[in-house]
Amino acid sequence: MTTIGILKKIAAAALLLGGLAATGAEFSVATARADDTFAPHHWCPGQRHDPPTGPGDVVWDWNVCHTFYFTNYGMGNLVTSYSGENAPVWDGDNPPIEAITRRHCPPIAFMCP
Repeated sequence: MTTIGILKKIAAAALLLGGLAATGAEFSVATARADDTFAPHHWCPGQRHDPPTGPGDVVWDWNVCHTFYFTNYGMGNLVTSYSGENAPVWDGDNPPIEAITRRHCPPIAFMCP
């Protein structure tokens, strides 16, 4: 293979990867804006339990409808059914504002305040 052929392939690969990277960045930004997980959610019997439509495995009355919020880690008022630990879910209206305000943290969870 000639040097020109190799350079053409490298240039084509770079353009393709650059285009995919730019498209991926645009898609993730659009998705992040569309997904407001700290908004109120409504769950009623018969709906799925797992997020994003349901709260997951929490301890509450599964026979009535609930308004709930996903919260920052450790700030919910429910416990999980499998471990008994505090779940990141607030059942009811008016959760504390710090529980539903998005944290600006690095991707490593232990570095969050």
